Amino acid sequence: MSKIEEDRQEIRERILFFLYRNSYWQKRHTPKINICNKLSDIPCKYINKELKKLYKEEFIRFKKTNHGEDVFLNIKKKREIENEIEDKLNKLYGFH
Repeated sequence: MSKIEEDRQEIRERILFFLYRNSYWQKRHTPKINICNKLSDIPCKYINKELKKLYKEEFIRFKKTNHGEDVFLNIKKKREIENEIEDKLNKLYGFH
């Protein structure tokens, strides 16, 4: 895997982990800008690119609100999301 692909994968995992950890499923959602602010060490344009890819793969959904588009995880893909961020979840819960 090239360095660029590894970086994209890391951004993807961090976005999914952030949404998963804060329980952004179905009715609970967050504005895109909150994700950019939380992952402030990553430029927002890269985050937005990954959000579009995640949307195409149906891992996330967008909800139109008065203040713009909000993001939440697709509950139907919960198993795949957990598999993708398994390493981060194991670190969080102390399983090695």
